Amino acid sequence: MKKSLLILAATLGMGSLHALEKSLSETDRELLLEKLQEIQETANGAVKGRFGVAMAAFKDGMQSDTAAHDLYLKCIEKVSFEDEAKKTNEFREWKRQHKDRTDTPGFRRALRHQLYWLVLTLEAAQDKENIPKMGPRGITVLEAILTDATVLKGQERLLSSRALESVFATAYGVDNISLQSWPSSPLDIMTIYDVMVLPSLRTPAKLAELRQGWLKRIEHEGLILETWTNEGSDGKDRKPAFEKWLINGRYDLTWAMEVDLFNNGDQRGAALRMLEHLKKNLSHQSAPKWIGQFTSLVKGEALVSEEE
Repeated sequence: MKKSLLILAATLGMGSLHALEKSLSETDRELLLEKLQEIQETANGAVKGRFGVAMAAFKDGMQSDTAAHDLYLKCIEKVSFEDEAKKTNEFREWKRQHKDRTDTPGFRRALRHQLYWLVLTLEAAQDKENIPKMGPRGITVLEAILTDATVLKGQERLLSSRALESVFATAYGVDNISLQSWPSSPLDIMTIYDVMVLPSLRTPAKLAELRQGWLKRIEHEGLILETWTNEGSDGKDRKPAFEKWLINGRYDLTWAMEVDLFNNGDQRGAALRMLEHLKKNLSHQSAPKWIGQFTSLVKGEALVSEEE
């Protein structure tokens, strides 16, 4: 405690510890606030520098599957071996085992998609107000993954893992970024749409775009499950996750879309479509909830969000 007080006294030019026992003068206040600003500027500069280095490395790694894998090896060596003070020959042995067990075309391609998501994450962290405008880029990521679905089969766990907990983020010191509600991975479809795509479309002037955004969300959620859970090309050997989505998730999302449209200006059209939805799916397990929501909406009671 005394040491910190002496340092502060020297900083303020007071000359003695005794002076700190008095009330702050206007000069003291100005000096303290200037010092705080210097500290903040230094910290901000360090963060920007770290972000810049990470961004450059991640963008380089995105250029090809080989580049992504080379960066991955570099990060593994730093985080799991150099930082742990392990021997060089241990890393060489790990690389040999990795080559034999996990180094596949799908793994390398998945790393590229993860790097792209990290770049988006860093951009979002630097300019949070721009997040609602990043929707098209989020959709681009999903569609790129679907385009690569065949080669990526078996990499769902990597693509679904939290990008900020990846070895890339850890190695470059950006794993402590705080972004509330930001999609954790490029397969976090719900959050991608809820945070990046749909919010900017919720105005009466953009009802057509809002509906298209919802339809695209439903399409993507179904395609991801169908592509990676369908065992048979004839569709007869679907796994439970996709079957469950076809029976429940698809209809729940369609209902949520109409509720969202109702709440944002298309009351008549959405209400008519909700009635038709209920007519066709009255035996659905969610029908009682839908009926309750519809009744509240039409009566003008507390409007129901699409998540309720």
